[in-house]
Amino acid sequence: MNGNSEKFILLDSDVVIHFSKAGMVSLLKQLFPNRLLILDVVVKELMKKQSFRHEMENILKFRIAREIPLPITNKDILLEYAKLKSRYGDGESACMAFCRYSDDILASSNVKDIKAYCEEHSITYITTMDILLEAFKKKTISEADCNEFINQVKSRGSKLPVDTIDEFVKMKGK
Repeated sequence: MNGNSEKFILLDSDVVIHFSKAGMVSLLKQLFPNRLLILDVVVKELMKKQSFRHEMENILKFRIAREIPLPITNKDILLEYAKLKSRYGDGESACMAFCRYSDDILASSNVKDIKAYCEEHSITYITTMDILLEAFKKKTISEADCNEFINQVKSRGSKLPVDTIDEFVKMKGK
């Protein structure tokens, strides 16, 4: 994530859900103050889920992330969004279309769906685990906190690629 400190980070719903399930949404603001954006499409997606409605309201109220509209006056973004919606969900499609034309960073853990598209269009993306690793490297949270985060997220039905932060460090080293 070096060299990207001035870019905004656009949150997809899965990253918000992971940090919510771990009870660590405030960590996002701590790591990336005034850099987090969330598209109105993603906000609507999360507000539909009763279990995340309160969390989403707090994210906006406490300015953890700033809600922005999908720029429907930008024809390139709108056409790309429409094209992507035939293959992906609304939020994911909106995020990828937006980042393709904004040069911002996409925060999404749905690597299976986004990786090829992001690589094809030179979009920088980070995952929940990348963010967690950043917090660990900055000593914002401990190894035990990272492992508890992973455990909480997985025990609440979400998928992450590893069981410990150490496993992720080794995986990234390959």
